[in-house]
Amino acid sequence: MKLAIGENIRNFRKKNDLTQEALADRLGVTYQSISRWENGTTYPDLELIPAIAEVLAVTVDELLGMPQLEKEKRAVEAFDELRRECMKRDYDADKIVNLLRDIRRNHLNSDHAWRPWSEGNERVFRDPKILPEVRLLAEAYLERHPMHPHTIQTMAEIEEEENIESFLKQYTTSFDCSARALLFRRYLYRGDAERFEPERRYQLYHAFNNLLYPRHLLKWGEDKSNNDYADDFMEAMLSLIRRDAVDDRPDMWISDRMELGLKSALRLISLGNQEKALLQIEKVVKLLEDIMLITDEVLLPTSCRFLNGMEWRAKEDWQSPYNDPDALEERMIFIHTYMNGVTTCYCVYPSNILRDLQGKDFDTLKVNSEFKQLCERVKALIVTKQKES
Repeated sequence: MKLAIGENIRNFRKKNDLTQEALADRLGVTYQSISRWENGTTYPDLELIPAIAEVLAVTVDELLGMPQLEKEKRAVEAFDELRRECMKRDYDADKIVNLLRDIRRNHLNSDHAWRPWSEGNERVFRDPKILPEVRLLAEAYLERHPMHPHTIQTMAEIEEEENIESFLKQYTTSFDCSARALLFRRYLYRGDAERFEPERRYQLYHAFNNLLYPRHLLKWGEDKSNNDYADDFMEAMLSLIRRDAVDDRPDMWISDRMELGLKSALRLISLGNQEKALLQIEKVVKLLEDIMLITDEVLLPTSCRFLNGMEWRAKEDWQSPYNDPDALEERMIFIHTYMNGVTTCYCVYPSNILRDLQGKDFDTLKVNSEFKQLCERVKALIVTKQKES
C-alpha cells in the first residue's frame, strides 16, 4: 500500500498555518527535507513520525493515512490488549505503560476510546509506575471529551492524595454545579413542572440507589452483625420503594432483588432454616428465568409511582461477563435508561448467579436435591458463543 504521508504532511501543515520552514524548525530538520517529503521523493525517518504527528496535532494513523476501518481495528486490538494485561494478577507494568502511551498517541479518536475508563482497570491504574501515564491519557482524553464523567470518576478514585485536589480543581467545581444539579434547581425555582419531573426522577433514583448500599458507605467490612443489619435495611428499603409492584414480574430493580434474595437465603441458612432459604433461592431463580425470556427490547415497570415516566428498557445481548476480550460471549439481558443526556445501565448474567450459588457460602445446601435442581435450572439459562471477529 502506497503511503500518502507526504500529502498528509502538506495538508495538516497548512491546516495548522505552518510554513515548511516553521515545521522544519520545530522538527530540527531542513525545509528541503519537508519539501521532499511533501513531494513524495522521500519518506521521513521512522523515529520522526511521532514527533511530526505531535507537531501537526494528529495521530500517527491520521498522518500515515490509514483507512478508517483499519484504524478502528487497530484501536480495538490496543484496548483488548490493555484489558488482557489489566486482568492479570501479575501484570506487566512496563507493557501497560506502553499500551497507554500508544492509545494516547494513536487511538483517542476511536469509537472505543471510552473503554479504559469503564472496564474496571482501577486496580492496575493505581500502580505508581503506571499512574503518571494514566494521568497523561486522562488529560488528553478530557481535552477531546470535556467533563467525561467516567474519566473524572476514575481519576478521582485512583489519584494520589497529594494530587487529588489539583485534579479536582482543574476538572470540577468546589460545589455541586453539575448540569444535573443546576437543571434541577433551575426548573424547581421556575416552577417548570414539565421539565422538572425528569430531573426529579433522576435525582430520586440515584438517592434510592445509594440508600440500597449502606454497607459500602459505612465501611462495615466483614462484621457479620453489621452486614446482616445492612442487608435487612436494604430489603426493607427496596420493599418500600417497590410498594406499587403488582406482582413478582421483572422490573427496573431486578438486579437488586436477586442480590438481596440470595443474601436473605444466606441469613436463613445461618439460622438453620434451610427450607425457607430454598424458597428464597427459588424466587431468585424464577426471576432470572423470567428476565431471560426477553429477546426484543421491552419496557420494564418502575414499581414505584414516584418514578413513573422513567423508562428502563431490557433486551438480550452478548458480552463477556468480565470484559475479557478472549472469553466466550454469554447471552445476557442488558438493562438501561437514557434521560437528559445520561445513560445508566447494568447487565444480568446467569453465570453470575450460578457462581454465587456454587460459592462456599452455600456449602451446607450442596447435598440437597432441591438445591441441585435449582442450580441446574440456572445452568440451563447459560448460553455462550465465540466472539465474532
